[in-house]
Amino acid sequence: MIRLYVTLFILGLMVGHLQAQPPLAFGLKAGPNFSTIHLDDAAIEYDARVGYHAGLFLRGRFQSIGIQPELLLFTQGGDLDFFSLGTAKEKFTYISIPLIFKFYPAADFNLQVGPHFGFLIDGEREYDTAIGNASTDITDDYKKADIAIALGVGYDFPFGLNLDLRYNLGIKDINESNDANGARSRVFLLSVGWNFLR
Repeated sequence: MIRLYVTLFILGLMVGHLQAQPPLAFGLKAGPNFSTIHLDDAAIEYDARVGYHAGLFLRGRFQSIGIQPELLLFTQGGDLDFFSLGTAKEKFTYISIPLIFKFYPAADFNLQVGPHFGFLIDGEREYDTAIGNASTDITDDYKKADIAIALGVGYDFPFGLNLDLRYNLGIKDINESNDANGARSRVFLLSVGWNFLR
C-alpha cells in the first residue's frame, strides 16, 4: 500500500510538471546586444557597442531536451578609436535565425548551444573626428551572411517568462575583400521573452 501511495505521488509530480511546462511554446523576445568585431590583426582592437535584438521564438520540449528556432532583427558592430584623431563606429543590421538546442539539467534551468545565422541588410560607418562628422554606407564591404556558434544559459519560468544569456562566437570572416584583415563578430546578448502558449 505504501508503494502505491509513493507511486501515485511521483506520477502526480510528473503530471504537474508536464502541465507547468507545455511541450510547445511560442512568443516574443527582445533585449540588448553588447558586440564587437574581432580582427586577425592583433594590433587593431574594436571597442564594444550596444545594440538590440527583437523577434519571435518557437520552442519544442521533450523532457530534458528542447529545440528553439528564432527569427530576430539583430544589430551589432564595434567602435574603433583612432587615438586623438577620432572614432569610427560601425553598425550592422541583420535578419538572424538562431537554431538553439536546450538541455535542462534541473527543472527549467537550461544550457544552450547552436548555430546562429545572420543575413546582412544594412551596414553604416559613422566618423567622429576633430574636423567634423560623417557617415558612409559599408554594406558592400562586408559579406551578406554571418555564421556564429551560440552558447548560453537560460530559465523558462512556468508562468511564461523566459530569460536567456548568450555569447555568439563568429566563425566566419565577414570582410568581403580577401585582401582585408579578417573580421569576426563577437556578441553578448540578454533576452527577455514571453510564451503565449503557457
